[in-house]
Amino acid sequence: MSVLRFIWLGLVGWPLVGWGQAQTSLTLPQALELARINYPSLRARQAGIIAATADVRTVRANYLPQLTAQAQALDGTSNQARGALLGGIGPNVSGVRGYTSNQASWASQGMLYIDWPAVTFGRYRADVQRAQAGVSQAQAEYDQELFTHQVQVADAYLLALSAQKAVALQAANLRRTQSVRRVILAATRAGVQAGIDSSTANAEAARAQLQVLVSRQQAEQQRVRLAGLLGMPTQRLALADSALFFTKLPALPPAIDSSTLLRHPTLLAYRQRVSASDALAKTLAFNNRPTLSLVGATWGRGSGAASSASADGSFAIDPSLGAGLPFKVYNYAVGAALTWRVTELIHSKRAATAQLARSEQARAEYSQQELQLRTEQQNTRLQIDLAQQSALAAPAQLDAASRAYTQAQARYNAGLDNLVVLTQATLVLNRAETDQAIAINNVWRALLLRAATSGNLSELTSQLP
Repeated sequence: MSVLRFIWLGLVGWPLVGWGQAQTSLTLPQALELARINYPSLRARQAGIIAATADVRTVRANYLPQLTAQAQALDGTSNQARGALLGGIGPNVSGVRGYTSNQASWASQGMLYIDWPAVTFGRYRADVQRAQAGVSQAQAEYDQELFTHQVQVADAYLLALSAQKAVALQAANLRRTQSVRRVILAATRAGVQAGIDSSTANAEAARAQLQVLVSRQQAEQQRVRLAGLLGMPTQRLALADSALFFTKLPALPPAIDSSTLLRHPTLLAYRQRVSASDALAKTLAFNNRPTLSLVGATWGRGSGAASSASADGSFAIDPSLGAGLPFKVYNYAVGAALTWRVTELIHSKRAATAQLARSEQARAEYSQQELQLRTEQQNTRLQIDLAQQSALAAPAQLDAASRAYTQAQARYNAGLDNLVVLTQATLVLNRAETDQAIAINNVWRALLLRAATSGNLSELTSQLP
């Protein structure tokens, strides 16, 4: 949850973001949707869900009847049973005849073999449940990453809007400083004001210009960050110029209850890790169960050796392909086979014990995440209270600063105050305008922080136009 700490720390400072010429204009909901579609990490998680779903189908198919077809054609010595078999499946019917002959002939065999593990004593169900737990885990991890990434995008968007506003405020301050500078330069040329005032005015105008340049430079860096989170780092972005985040305070939902916290995407993902680990442990424990399979086969055999002896007791041998490849004998067999790998009693127990230990590790990690979220919720309450108090106090500061600047400008023009007083009033007004924008925007960012800790981003998005 490092993104939460990033938002929290960012609430105390001014977000420096902005950009110049742009090609794409986005609202916050559009930015969230664009990130969901484009961001490579999210697409990878979606592919993981598809793969896990395919794994379920694969596991189910492993327990369906398996049909195997086989054909062989062999050329070898003839002192063997008809239709010799080298490797493959099915019964090996090779053997020595009642005579010896090194003369070669062709032999053939073809077979259809079916094997169905009809009874697995719970292993099939355990394997399917493990595969289904993998789907749930992949989905939960996607939901967690999507939620975390969208919080990052929303925070970057609010920072970008803040910087966009900051650049506008610094530009307005530059225009104000330049306006005062023109008046002072005219007065010094007419001999009404001292020459030092023109030098001071030039210095203040240069300082204001430098602030604009610095804010634009930092804004470009943040633009790259936002574009990267949207999965389009080469694009130049312009955000919809909405005054909502600087003029209106959002409605803050009631306190988060425990049931809401348990539905947080992060906790759901960690719970699914526990479930997947438990399902795997169950599968490993069931590996020591036997398997009762229904089996059946039909096959045909051919040989170049004659099937019956001649009058002198010998067997005629025809080495041609036409004599050896056609089937001459056909057979079938059906039945059941019980297979039990007894040594798995030892191996499966050890493997299941190790996996159960990993399940306990996953449970401890879940508890750690829950503890961290509850701690961050306490920090969120403090940040929301601070942001609200700042937002309520900022208008009074801005009003007082505006009055002070107007009075200082009037007194300077009347010759009742020096330029130092007017310069100080200008600085105070610029800072008050900045603080006002920060204060309201920080309430929105505090709401985003609360949405991040509650696991419900709609607390923010539902208040957007």
